Amino acid sequence: MKNVQLKKFLKATVCKPFSLLNKIVGKRDDIVLFYSANGGIDFNLKPVFEYLLTHHYNQHYKIYCGIRDMSYKGTEAFHVKYISRLRSFFVLLRSKHVFYSAGQIPVKPTKDQCVMHLTHGAVYYKTMGHLSNINNGDEYFFNKMITTCELFRPILKKAYLCKDEDIFICNEPMTDVFFQDTKPYDLQGYDKVLLWLPTFRQSEALGYDNSSSTDPLLIFKESDYEKLNAFLKEKNILVIVKLHPAQTLFRYREQKYSHLYLYSNTDFVKEGWELYPLLKQVDALIGDYSSISLQYLLLNKPMAFVIPDIEDYARQRGFVFEEPMEYMPGHKIQKKEDFYLFIEDIAGKRDPYRKEREQIRDRIHRYKDGNACRRILEMSGIHE
Repeated sequence: MKNVQLKKFLKATVCKPFSLLNKIVGKRDDIVLFYSANGGIDFNLKPVFEYLLTHHYNQHYKIYCGIRDMSYKGTEAFHVKYISRLRSFFVLLRSKHVFYSAGQIPVKPTKDQCVMHLTHGAVYYKTMGHLSNINNGDEYFFNKMITTCELFRPILKKAYLCKDEDIFICNEPMTDVFFQDTKPYDLQGYDKVLLWLPTFRQSEALGYDNSSSTDPLLIFKESDYEKLNAFLKEKNILVIVKLHPAQTLFRYREQKYSHLYLYSNTDFVKEGWELYPLLKQVDALIGDYSSISLQYLLLNKPMAFVIPDIEDYARQRGFVFEEPMEYMPGHKIQKKEDFYLFIEDIAGKRDPYRKEREQIRDRIHRYKDGNACRRILEMSGIHE
């Protein structure tokens, strides 16, 4: 829903009786609800959901997946049911265990429930909630929220107006795959493979903009792609670009050169890629203000940050850090020449930011293992 004022009105009126009703209806320990307002079971929800099925929790728990529409249905199994967002309201009233990622059901949890906001990135550069210019009103519809270190605790309390005891330090389920054996993609023939993940600047889907930059590659126009590809070919480096799922696609068309691939999120998925296994495999990340850059610290590989619009972004969206570049341990790219220097370092196997990167990693991540799903189920009181 794009209309912020309507969101606030519905939360304050239509949804309020559900919070009262939630206090009355008894909760069942054997019902688990996963809810995603903007798509399917994705982000931090997906690995937790898959962990439940892999370890056969569905033999004892009924698992409901509240999704945007049935086109987003995923894995089907015993005791797994996909339901609409509207029906999710009623399932929540009976569920003792509720997990959110993108979006929430605006019903206040009871003491008998564990309603956990896993977010779609528990580490932050950009502001959210009441700290941002995009204030969707009350978003405190959980009694547990995860983040990766104490640094973010006061930030989250201000952003969501929640309590200190609602915030739990845990690694993110999405990053568990970094520590698991996975089948690599066939990317042979290149000396290095880099993944470029620009966050969204404009989003018709979400109803707001974070920056004025409209070129998909920010510092490169489409007329630059041939030259960029020629340079990458000379170094035998492949750069895969995946645009953010929320990004409005102004001048986008899927393009595949010999050493430069450009995909929308939809085309990326059609190609058969999965983001986090691919992140684990690539040799370096090109990011910016997305939480994925902070997640990638766990892999301790070279990074670059394409930030030509950092001042504009700070005005329109804002950052949780006074000096966000202090938490960007890699090349800061604001023009084409900076990008080419980064590629030169990658080609020459130079890693000038390694020490700084490890320091920031240790500050941001308390846990550096693949046990997030297990910790989260323990916090929720779900047992095998």
